Amino acid sequence: MRPEARSRDRRMPALLALAALGAAILVQGRIESQAHERSAVHPLLYLPSGKYLKVAALGFDDILADLIYLWSIQYYGDYAIEERYDYLEKIYTEVIAELDPRYIDPYLIGSLIMSAEARKPEMALRLLDKGFEKNPDQWILAFEAGFICYDDLKDYVRAAAYFEKALKVPGVHPLVRRLYAGMYERAGDKRASLREWAEIYETAGDDYVRQVSASHVHDLEVEVDLMDLKEAVARFRRQAGRPPERLGELAASGLLREIPRDPEGREYLYDHDRGAVSYRGSLILAR
Repeated sequence: MRPEARSRDRRMPALLALAALGAAILVQGRIESQAHERSAVHPLLYLPSGKYLKVAALGFDDILADLIYLWSIQYYGDYAIEERYDYLEKIYTEVIAELDPRYIDPYLIGSLIMSAEARKPEMALRLLDKGFEKNPDQWILAFEAGFICYDDLKDYVRAAAYFEKALKVPGVHPLVRRLYAGMYERAGDKRASLREWAEIYETAGDDYVRQVSASHVHDLEVEVDLMDLKEAVARFRRQAGRPPERLGELAASGLLREIPRDPEGREYLYDHDRGAVSYRGSLILAR
């Protein structure tokens, strides 16, 4: 999958397809013939970087990238080769990506092999970073990097940064904004998450997305309000040496500009004896 139409001349397609098939059969045969010598390294792993191969390809660097990509899928799919991941980054990052930087599939498949099979998520992120640098119009590359940070690394702040990059690309899928908002929530930044979910709600194009975003906005408004009220109560206690008699004292003392009301328009519950603030309803997403 390449984002733009090939500008290079793909002459003799039947001959090239036959050559690709022959190369694939040859490679597979070599791999199988060496099955008993698992310490042997396949000759293609000794390829120079794509920058040098471009010269040897005589203008057919995209075709060569296709052939090496086809070989890589077969090679890394052979689970009997114990050392198959030793040259993984070189093949995808230094060879294929250099031969044809606009070839999107190797970035996606290569990062999948790196993260899911080789268990090297940082390697996958390096490949996707390179892909997005060369293809800033392809939001899917930044999205995949964000998903690796979210699912593999549990690094929600880093995931949010990648999703934010994806959101800046025209044509990005609406799902990305929802994941972006969710990362802030998981990272503990309720206020930023509320801001993003509110924007999703305002720009929702269908009833389902509007309903989901409304639920998040409702719950996050409660959580942010309670966070602000509890912090203001604690500050009042430190300053006055006692809890406030009522929540209105927080505004009167300048600790809050105004006392927030819950999403249903009611006052939050306040227990003067304990200095505790609570919501009289229940969170939608926790029901």
